[in-house]
Amino acid sequence: MNHIRIILIALSLATLSSCVIVKKFETDTREPVVKLSPKPIVPMQEEVIRSSEGDMIVTIPKEWFYVDLDNKTSEGTIAVATNNDYSLTAVFKQLTTNSELDRNYKEDREVGIAKYSYSQKANKTGGACQLTSKYGIIEAGNLKYGSYRYSNTGGALTARTVVFRTNINNYYEFTLIPTDIKGMSFPSEIDQENIFKSIIATLKY
Repeated sequence: MNHIRIILIALSLATLSSCVIVKKFETDTREPVVKLSPKPIVPMQEEVIRSSEGDMIVTIPKEWFYVDLDNKTSEGTIAVATNNDYSLTAVFKQLTTNSELDRNYKEDREVGIAKYSYSQKANKTGGACQLTSKYGIIEAGNLKYGSYRYSNTGGALTARTVVFRTNINNYYEFTLIPTDIKGMSFPSEIDQENIFKSIIATLKY
């Protein structure tokens, strides 16, 4: 079905690499720390997504649903969810632990994970995406996340990503991606940001 094809394209965006990196963001400067309310902005479901080891849980907005992609997701994908008109897709995945990722974390904590996450996206395509923000930190209560944004449409559509490490040393990534399936308009930037922040507010690790 067409909507499955588009979501698979969205998943490729969630794992993009070899992207054209915008040089002005390739600096040691960071976005200001963003502190979120522990309460979601939009109504959320009660059902939780749980990692296989139980060290991460999260919920999705009401009226969203999980997508069955018939095992066509990339390695490490925990769940894929979308809104009812398929205009936004959330991808939750576990990053494979290795010495480079551990080294990045030791050197730069959550920002180090974010840099690694984007570098992995940058190893898988032929130069189709841009880093559209500096790396940053998002705080929700006592939890911290590395963050960044990127695009494969010249900045017209922007994917938002946060990454984190749990107390049993597993690394995870959540990406919110605009997806065009039915030719409908996308949620506004404010609505996308509110959904992104609301999902983060429900992340527990």
